[in-house]
Amino acid sequence: MVNPFKKFTVNNVSKRLNKINLKIFLSHQRPFPKLHLLSNYQFKKRFVKVFPDGSLQGGYARMITSLIDFSFIRSLVAHCYAVFGPPCYDPASLFLLDLFRYIDGYQDMSRFLPLVLDQDQGRGYRTYAGISTDNIPCEATFSNFRSRIGENLYNEIFHVLVDIFHQLEMITFKILTHDGTLYPTWARYKGCTYFCQECQSITVNDVTSKVRNRILYRLNNLSKNNLGSECRVYTDCPSNRFPGDVKRPKVELFAFKLTFNDGEPSPEQKNTAILFGVKEVLDKQNLCISALRSNVSTLNPDDDSFTISCPKLPKDTDARIGVRRNPQNPDKKQKIFGYNARG
Repeated sequence: MVNPFKKFTVNNVSKRLNKINLKIFLSHQRPFPKLHLLSNYQFKKRFVKVFPDGSLQGGYARMITSLIDFSFIRSLVAHCYAVFGPPCYDPASLFLLDLFRYIDGYQDMSRFLPLVLDQDQGRGYRTYAGISTDNIPCEATFSNFRSRIGENLYNEIFHVLVDIFHQLEMITFKILTHDGTLYPTWARYKGCTYFCQECQSITVNDVTSKVRNRILYRLNNLSKNNLGSECRVYTDCPSNRFPGDVKRPKVELFAFKLTFNDGEPSPEQKNTAILFGVKEVLDKQNLCISALRSNVSTLNPDDDSFTISCPKLPKDTDARIGVRRNPQNPDKKQKIFGYNARG
């Protein structure tokens, strides 16, 4: 039986890379303008030993530089350098050191460079990148290098590497998968899970009459109600996206309270009382309507309807809350943060 992974062994990958490296070299023939360099990267094939536990002798830095020829970087960035001026570092050396930093898990260069400077631990990095102990670059060198070539050119170098893996069939671009592992984050999803585009503009009918009846009832039963307490006006959520076992929530239109006038009511308070048809009643008792919150965006006096934007519409509409079985207790469901997740 043929092993489908046999073509990904180090020996087979190395043979295929011989042709790929030559093809890349022939595609990038622009000479680098600087003759004097502070470092000198040279591609050299080295024996790559894989231990039984899967680890590599010399780490990934040795394996990568033993298989891939990074000399093409000089040709790609040649136009960013001038013929005259002081010596500079070999662009391939700087890119490789930055690559070593990334693949070995160092978040910033300030933590990685002391390791490169170390006589023993940094020997491999210096050898593979073509850096000598007399000319170790500093953090500013890498910042200047990124600034000189720019983000687009930096990404172009990575695209060459991606194309190499594509030719090796390690990636095919045919299918993209990801695992479902959950990681603790600072993300917080606030809002309705079943929102839709219509939630930004909901039409509610017969609002003014309902509010007028609420106000009149409160005025006729002052002994039972606290005059200054908050009064909320709700409507049923009109969305049809809720599953059958999920109760539709109430949507708050606005909230107000009745307060005593400390003087002449404001124009807003007068207009609100006129809108609900209770101005005369409130004036007799020296009261006014004090608005607390409102989700109303448009008033349609012709048909006594309001247009509101649902207050439960989340800020981040690209994210939703999904549900999965709790790994510790399969009989319970657990909310998870994710995109269009379904349980």
